[in-house]
Amino acid sequence: MAVNQRIVSSRFPYIPVRVQLGRRTFDVEALLDTGFDGAIILPSTFVANGAPAERYVRVVLADGSRVLAATYVGTLQIGGMPPFLARVIALGDEPIIGLAATNRYYVGLDHGRQVIVEP
Repeated sequence: MAVNQRIVSSRFPYIPVRVQLGRRTFDVEALLDTGFDGAIILPSTFVANGAPAERYVRVVLADGSRVLAATYVGTLQIGGMPPFLARVIALGDEPIIGLAATNRYYVGLDHGRQVIVEP
């Protein structure tokens, strides 16, 4: 199977992401957040009723507040790029992808119209 080497998302600033946690797979469009230094956040409702958390970590939110969040190790894949292991944080109500994932690639923000991801 050929791997697509370029992803172009016209749903700015979101990119297509596949997350696998154990036997469950989630295909989502994740908000690109350059202020988030983790890999990915999935809504707590996505991982509810699943495997128990690997551990809990304190997370500082954008407003400066601190919360305790469950974390898991999963496989993350951006578009058709090769998958990699990543820490998944269960928090909030929107998928968010951060620098620990996107720093693996070139990410271009094209005038607020599209996001381009390349190896």
